[in-house]
Amino acid sequence: MTKILIEPHYIGSLEYFNLLLNASEIVFETHQHFTKQTYKNRCHILTANGMKPLVVPVRYNNRTPYRDVTVDYSQSWVKDHWGALYSSYGKAPFFEFFADYFNRVWEYKHKYLLDLNQHMLTVCLKTIQKEVTFSFSEEFEMTPENGLHNYREHILAKKSYQERKLYRPTSYTQTFGNKFEPNLSLLDLIMNEGPGAINVLQRSIGADIEQKSF
Repeated sequence: MTKILIEPHYIGSLEYFNLLLNASEIVFETHQHFTKQTYKNRCHILTANGMKPLVVPVRYNNRTPYRDVTVDYSQSWVKDHWGALYSSYGKAPFFEFFADYFNRVWEYKHKYLLDLNQHMLTVCLKTIQKEVTFSFSEEFEMTPENGLHNYREHILAKKSYQERKLYRPTSYTQTFGNKFEPNLSLLDLIMNEGPGAINVLQRSIGADIEQKSF
């Protein structure tokens, strides 16, 4: 079984959840310096106009550790994210059952990005009816010890999931378009499949996870 070190993502992608759900132990990296244009503060959903990023504006400098990054509420992103969720999935089969769970997290207005992401992770796991045990790093280690496999900065928005082999596209019915859009945020899968999302995830495990015998 594989122990992993990885950063918390904002409503992670399907490959991200494949990795989390098939690891024997998860340590979330919170001391590494925050970097921009990553999934730490963004996710992708499907709209009538195609794939759309939802980005949480944050405050940090180039030496701010992840755990100290704060959320910027001077922008109307909470309203924007709820509006995007409603317009994209308002007619999806499971919207009325689960949308309010996510909206409550946004309305809570967490000060720190880490707390926001942890709360969203809890909601996602509750929705797909899975339990995951995790801990947080105590300090930054350039080379992880204790048998941890380093997945920090591994799942990046600017690189295709095809380069990482953690995820094998398994189609399900989506709200828009005739062409299946793979590896979106778990939000897309939850709104369309509800509790059945876990079955889709189990069928979409990539070769890298299978070969490492997670």
